Amino acid sequence: MAKVRRGAVVAGVLMLSFVLAACSADSTGQTESSVETTTENVASSDSQSGIEIENPKDAASLAPCELLPNDVATTLGMEADGENNPNELKPSLPDICRWENVENSFTTVSLTAFSGRPIQQYYDNQSSYGYFEKLDISGYPAVVANTEDPASSADCAMYMAASANQVVMSSTDISPNDVGKVNPCDLSRKALKLSLPSWPAAK
Repeated sequence: MAKVRRGAVVAGVLMLSFVLAACSADSTGQTESSVETTTENVASSDSQSGIEIENPKDAASLAPCELLPNDVATTLGMEADGENNPNELKPSLPDICRWENVENSFTTVSLTAFSGRPIQQYYDNQSSYGYFEKLDISGYPAVVANTEDPASSADCAMYMAASANQVVMSSTDISPNDVGKVNPCDLSRKALKLSLPSWPAAK
């Protein structure tokens, strides 16, 4: 059961963690399939990043499972080694790496990096999300872009600008028993904050 659910989570993250678009015509009533979302909506924006990053990072030069160092993973209560997952729904997108909680496999954190994508594009499309919030993570601008308020849901999709034209996604899914008690964005934010010092500086 846990394996089935984790597969669904990865698929949902890959397709639902970007700009929320119109309802799909072949809706089945489920969250993952009743909303059609595409990364082209973000990537096709004509916006240019007017946001300067003081210490830009090149996170996209790392493999997805290198984005969260082993010591950071264990600090977060996750298994040291993550599992790389190719985007089966859209192969042109980067792979995503997922780490499981050592005590509860229903709680996971996933990271991936997108090059050629300024954070401004998320600002421009914020009305497309059910829940949108601007953040600052150690001086790096970030956003929460979710279908609903993470405080009352099981997941959080967070995007941080590693450089002027590079975004790192940190997506968290928590156990159903923790919904309403734990904000999944706390884990997403810690994963980014603790990992970014290890990322190489942008050249």
